[in-house]
Amino acid sequence: MKVLFLLSLVVCAWSAPQRPTPATASTLGCQFGGSFYPAGSTISEGTDRCGCTYGTYCTQDGGVIIGDCFPTCCVVEGNVIDHDTSYTDSSGAQCHCSWGQSLCTAPPGCEYGGNFYPAGSTISEATDRCGCTYGTYCSQDGHVMIGDCFPTCCVHEGSVIDQGTSFTDSAGAQCRCSWGQLLCLPPGGDDILSG
Repeated sequence: MKVLFLLSLVVCAWSAPQRPTPATASTLGCQFGGSFYPAGSTISEGTDRCGCTYGTYCTQDGGVIIGDCFPTCCVVEGNVIDHDTSYTDSSGAQCHCSWGQSLCTAPPGCEYGGNFYPAGSTISEATDRCGCTYGTYCSQDGHVMIGDCFPTCCVHEGSVIDQGTSFTDSAGAQCRCSWGQLLCLPPGGDDILSG
């Protein structure tokens, strides 16, 4: 029985849980990026072009905090734009810097044939043989307008015929130019073209 009692004391002592040793500030720290950092230390820190300080820190209790400040400016095309400032970018877009975000609206204009045209611009334009100018335009409100003037002459057999002119063509037909429309009657037809 004495042996059994001694054996049970040995087993109990051997299997009793060990009390952890209290942690001290010197043993606390952070594992980050494969390295150990002491509690309360700065792992990395920097300042951006807007004066915002950001970094990674090891807390007193061994946690890692990655801090990023709330940006107070925008960096646009290499320029620092202050918070709450409006500006026009190189594409003509109207923009506003708001807490590090550039909020832009497309410039007024038109998309036509895969190209962008500013509002109020001429996309293409030509004049026909009658002096009528026609073309494609970008309106002030950003709509594509295809303009065709009301013709003031007619072209027949390579000749420009003025509005309202009556004539006989080479085949003997009686013709009249009416606002760009050539109206002709075959030879011998009634004269409905006068007037």
